Amino acid sequence: MDEQADTPLTEEDNASVLTAMRALADRYRSGWTLNEALARWRLVVTDIEEGFDTEGVWEYHNELACRDWLCEAWPLLTDRVRALRQPSLNAMDDRFTAATAPMQGKKAEGRRNGRWWHDRYPRRVVGQPDDELPPPWSPAPEYIEDD
Repeated sequence: MDEQADTPLTEEDNASVLTAMRALADRYRSGWTLNEALARWRLVVTDIEEGFDTEGVWEYHNELACRDWLCEAWPLLTDRVRALRQPSLNAMDDRFTAATAPMQGKKAEGRRNGRWWHDRYPRRVVGQPDDELPPPWSPAPEYIEDD
């Protein structure tokens, strides 16, 4: 992971992570820990950077649930945990921003409670060029060869 993830947490830090896990368990059936949610976000970002598969285009927003979890968990964490993990989250968010483009049109105007990542779409996709894409994904992403 990253060096800061190896920094030992205090009892208060661990309690805040547990509080976040419990508070979000019903809404997100993932049962994620903070480390798991960060790792999942890293995988989603990597998948988007490498070319998002158009077969899963209609599930795209579901893929972003780990980032939603992090958004909701963040205020429940201690200042120390946030300070330790913010650089990693910022780096992944920057990579996501670079690998995506802002959605266009009326559907993209309403942010989901400040969740800006839902208002972006992959710049590169793999799949069939005739696969239907959501209308806000305009201009169309670049199609690349699937390895």
